[in-house]
Amino acid sequence: MNIFISWSGELSQKIAETLKDWIPTVLQSAKPYFTPSDIEKGSKWESEITKKLNECNIGIICITQENTGKPWILFEAGALSSKLEKSRVCPLLFGINNANLTGPLSTFQTTVFEKNEFRKLMEMINKHLGEGKISEKVFDEVFSMFYPKLEEKINELLTDYQSSKETPDAEESKRSDREILEEILELTRRQYSKPNRNKKEYKDLSINEIEFIKDQIIDYMKENNFKLKEYNTLDEDDVFKSLSENREIRNVSGSPSNLRKIINEFIEQ
Repeated sequence: MNIFISWSGELSQKIAETLKDWIPTVLQSAKPYFTPSDIEKGSKWESEITKKLNECNIGIICITQENTGKPWILFEAGALSSKLEKSRVCPLLFGINNANLTGPLSTFQTTVFEKNEFRKLMEMINKHLGEGKISEKVFDEVFSMFYPKLEEKINELLTDYQSSKETPDAEESKRSDREILEEILELTRRQYSKPNRNKKEYKDLSINEIEFIKDQIIDYMKENNFKLKEYNTLDEDDVFKSLSENREIRNVSGSPSNLRKIINEFIEQ
């Protein structure tokens, strides 16, 4: 049975990936689908996700404090609920409770990530496995055996994420967003102003290098909550500033002009 695992945001993504790896250790017949790593290289992002949404029997939506109102989460929740019984669309809450939910997500029956509630969710999935269903006794044994490891991993992710959001230096916290942005832009300018004897022309870029840059633009769209196919609404300068902060992207593109050309081609496709 196919299970679609939906996520939005850095923490939610890590949790979703952890669940994808963990669920088959308890329910071997379950086949979790987690994007983007499950999308084969070269596949169309929109069509592949839509296809998987239509193939899945149960949807688990990884909800954290940072993504309760994110359009991408709401899009996938809506797509799942339009196909599945409402009881099979399962928002799973991490570090929050039902009081934190508003809007469409609050209409679903949610599961808070704690042992007893999560166990009920897994029991529900097991009941829908058909011939792949395991007995109650076996389920009890494997769940009890593997849950502690999952709980430890999830708690570690929650703790690490919370720590990353705290500013250890009081002096640093006084800096305005404007000051930080200006520093980033200055560092970017310096990086591009350095002599580069191996500077590549656009015609020298390989297909794989161009596709890599386009994949990064798609990631930018997801992170900034653009809907599918909203390429023409992207601001070329904003995309360029964001991508040019990444050293790997700068190295692959070869030059600022190459990066801008790829972004422009993507937006006008």
